[in-house]
Amino acid sequence: MRAYVKVKQLVITINQRDSQALQRDFGISTAVADEIYEAIDDYFDRGTKVSICPEMEAFESRGKKRPFVDIYETDDGSLGLECILFADGEPSEAILHVEVSETDSQLSLYYKYIGS
Repeated sequence: MRAYVKVKQLVITINQRDSQALQRDFGISTAVADEIYEAIDDYFDRGTKVSICPEMEAFESRGKKRPFVDIYETDDGSLGLECILFADGEPSEAILHVEVSETDSQLSLYYKYIGS
């Protein structure tokens, strides 16, 4: 799924704390990038590797309350994704909320917030 790949790349970029790549690749301003880093620091110790689960397990809900990546359609037709963030390979309480839309075969990702 292309949306999963786009979100995974966002999380990798957040983990690298690469504000320039967040701006260039996702249209996230420096101010919003700082808010993202602050949210990450609220949930995780410095040096924690933040990621999302492997794609093969992402949408599986068997044996747990919700899948690691929950997808829903928004009122405007884009896809909303709620992605449980992983800390050093283990699920955490932090959830990344984003929306993904497609225009002319181009996928766009919109960061909303990190919450729990």
